[in-house]
Amino acid sequence: MLETIEPYLPSDRHDFEYKTPGSFFPQETKLLWSLVARGDAVGKRVCFHPLLVGLRDELLHMHITRTNDAGSSDMQTKHTDIPPRLSLSVCFDMRPGPGAKQQPLHRDEDVWGTTHDRPFRKEDIRQFGVLIAGTKSVKENGATLVIPGSHLWDDERIPREEEAAYAEMEPGSALIFLSATRHAGGKNEVWDLESPLARRVMFSYFFAKGYLRQEENMFLSIPREVVLGMDVEMQKLIGYEAAGSHCGFVDFQSPVDLGLENVFGRTVDDF
Repeated sequence: MLETIEPYLPSDRHDFEYKTPGSFFPQETKLLWSLVARGDAVGKRVCFHPLLVGLRDELLHMHITRTNDAGSSDMQTKHTDIPPRLSLSVCFDMRPGPGAKQQPLHRDEDVWGTTHDRPFRKEDIRQFGVLIAGTKSVKENGATLVIPGSHLWDDERIPREEEAAYAEMEPGSALIFLSATRHAGGKNEVWDLESPLARRVMFSYFFAKGYLRQEENMFLSIPREVVLGMDVEMQKLIGYEAAGSHCGFVDFQSPVDLGLENVFGRTVDDF
């Protein structure tokens, strides 16, 4: 995985010139967005790992049954499947990152304005995240802090740092957590730039229920030429499929069924 993303990252490991904009991510961190578009090794191979496919099916795939008045004495029962989507994929490369500050303990699903005012139910799961270590991740170089069980908390419960555990990982290890879980990127205190711990790389994937808007706008962030080079399953996962509820249709059809090359080739003259 590291070999796949290296060409997209700064080659100078002592480069202090680049600063990540904003305040949510430490400026010392290089961010590589649209990770799944960088190659199968960081795209389909990860997203369609049997464990992640199983988790998506169990936690995020929605099967809805509705009974409606069919306009006569008969009632019409409709079964709808809403498959999950990839909401976001990014590589965090803290290289080097001495002095990088810790993030606030947060919930990823806050982006949708969700509230937590009732006892937790499985149906309340909206998203889960997968962090795969590309390098050794320890407390000293910014390992992710996680508060186990915090997905059960209401919004009034204030997280405390002493409740968090550090997700220390060897390369290839993965941390999987629900989007209601309080967590934060840790601070980097490795000042020896030649230390193998001076660089911390994390491959991050977030999968959400299909009715939610994706955090990353896949339709604009991934070039169309790259999308056309993906197989149909990946095209569906990043959002080019209308679910059974027809959400996301083009001419009331699923974009992948129309053929994305045809959809992308449309001009104003086709309206």
